[in-house]
Amino acid sequence: MQYILITGGNAGIGLATTIALAKKGAKVIIACRNETKAKQAVLDIKKAAGSESVDYLVCDLSSFDSIKSCAENYLNKFGQIDVLINNAGLFTNTLQLTKEGFELQFGVNHLGHFLLTHLLLDALQKSAEPRIVNVSSAAHINGKINTKSFKGEIGAEKYKGLAAYAQSKLANILFTKELAQRYPNICSHALHPGVVSTEIAQKETNWFFSTVWGLFRPVMLSAEKGARTSVYLASSPDVLKVNGKYFEKSKEKEPSPLAKDEALAKQLWEVSETLIA
Repeated sequence: MQYILITGGNAGIGLATTIALAKKGAKVIIACRNETKAKQAVLDIKKAAGSESVDYLVCDLSSFDSIKSCAENYLNKFGQIDVLINNAGLFTNTLQLTKEGFELQFGVNHLGHFLLTHLLLDALQKSAEPRIVNVSSAAHINGKINTKSFKGEIGAEKYKGLAAYAQSKLANILFTKELAQRYPNICSHALHPGVVSTEIAQKETNWFFSTVWGLFRPVMLSAEKGARTSVYLASSPDVLKVNGKYFEKSKEKEPSPLAKDEALAKQLWEVSETLIA
């Protein structure tokens, strides 16, 4: 049985991914910020998947202490981990900071997952077929890595949410690339799920952005369709033949030129290590 930990597994793409993997017979543990929502999600997943092999842990990716607690609790309770799916993500169009003072999108979408992954690497390497799946986005194409923006130095008035989101999604792919270089025994891939009808742009945004997103949601992909590539990367034997790649619609795809920059991937890794120390 595969042991799978997925962040943000209580809603949207994460929920659909969890149900699909539980149906395949995996033991799936969802890591969520809100314990009440996590408990309800576990009940819903068990019913939808027809499986009792579902559990949860509390994990707030905007807090290093919470991430460390989650990793410790996971290892103490389950020990084995075969797949880590870094799925949770957020978007905001106003400057907000994490508990440690990092720009919220960079802090949650990249740095929180970077820390969680590091804390679980030793356990992952003990698996027969370890995998890491990083949910990125086609938005990475517009991304640039600006190390002077990681703590919101740009200021609230000049802050551009879409640019910050694109940076965080580019970071996801660069992280994946460097993971494959440093840990070739772990199958690490990133993906674009498609434009999916979730609440990602309606939780931390102003009323205008939230309203516009809501108007377009009916024509977006369902969460189930958006989850397909995550499920594929977490379970298919085919993806074990390659490493450090970017996928869309369950097929390998070329990311942006910056996302393939080996020097930039190494630099981001080294900077991220200092930030979580």
